[in-house]
Amino acid sequence: MMQVSASRAPRVLLVTFNRLIPADQGNARRIMQLVRLYEGLGCTVDVLYHAEEGLDPGLSRALQQRFGLVRCVSSRATKRIGADHVCRLADWYDPQLPAVAQEMHRLRDYQVVHVNYIWYAPLLAHFGPSVVKVLDSHDVFADRAEAYRQAGLTPAWFSTTCAEEDRAFRLADAVLAIQRDEARVMAARGHANILFLPYLEPQEQPFGPRGASGPLVLGYLGSGNDWNIRSMRAFLQAWQAQADRPPARLLVAGGICRHLADQPGMAKMGFVQELQTFYGAIDVAINPMVGGTGLKIKTVEPLSFGRPVLSTPAGIQGLGEVWQLPVSASAEALATDLSQWLAGPRQAWLDGLLAQAAATRQALDAEFDAQRARLARWLSRRLGGGRPA
Repeated sequence: MMQVSASRAPRVLLVTFNRLIPADQGNARRIMQLVRLYEGLGCTVDVLYHAEEGLDPGLSRALQQRFGLVRCVSSRATKRIGADHVCRLADWYDPQLPAVAQEMHRLRDYQVVHVNYIWYAPLLAHFGPSVVKVLDSHDVFADRAEAYRQAGLTPAWFSTTCAEEDRAFRLADAVLAIQRDEARVMAARGHANILFLPYLEPQEQPFGPRGASGPLVLGYLGSGNDWNIRSMRAFLQAWQAQADRPPARLLVAGGICRHLADQPGMAKMGFVQELQTFYGAIDVAINPMVGGTGLKIKTVEPLSFGRPVLSTPAGIQGLGEVWQLPVSASAEALATDLSQWLAGPRQAWLDGLLAQAAATRQALDAEFDAQRARLARWLSRRLGGGRPA
């Protein structure tokens, strides 16, 4: 990692609406990934928490202990959604944020302002050219509602036009894309300030068998969003329909549990405090995604805990260039494929999956290291000509 050379540690103002402690959702873990990157460059990170995911004394104390200066602001954004589920940046942006951010800037003299999601991009316009402005997109939101409609789902959350998204991108010095494919889409729209930084957590556990006797345990951990509900219901219907299904258990965790009916052979853990508790109890993770947008963190996450992942093309979106594990054509096909795979020699099959998972993780590590170094070089140049350590 490169180190910024400066007379004092550069300060970063991070703006987020996500509860960062504990980082128990994918977007919060992505943000903490960037926090670690900045800190690895020698930066101090302050937080402006736009408290749309609640604020309590425990979270307030945790933020104060983890970060430098912390300010918490209750949201006054209207979150209006227009016709055809088109959202404008102005309707999701909170006009009280500039005053708070500017007060923090007067106290701390920031070298970097980093905002998450495009509807916070208007805040960047309140900082001059001496401040490096970074926008982490997290997803492509232009025409996102159409992806829902094509899957027969009602559009949810934020979707906008290309013009609105392009306007947000132009306010930043750098726009981070979480997928290589999304970076290409952004660049093809004429943006020259796109940097690709994939999501990847440190390796917590080595790849290896669970070491427990009894039936194979499949695992799924996900929130209760519409895509996850539809995907798991499609998989479970097909899985229960397998006439000669070999013995196997399915362990489900996260908010998805509230939306799945009880079924034979399936156990629901609900919310899990420690991810390693869940992944230590399964042999193989599954992600039978039927669609959606953005990187599927639930596909990458099991690899950090030494578990192989079986998925669909939608589940490995943005990962195809490095993915070396089997991919089933659909949620229903995954159920059929699993039934066939489990009918053969179990240990040989598992050993093969673990080898493929290790190779996939190695490729992901190489890609992540290269892109992190690229971002670090860009930041070092902008912050004062840092040289490789």
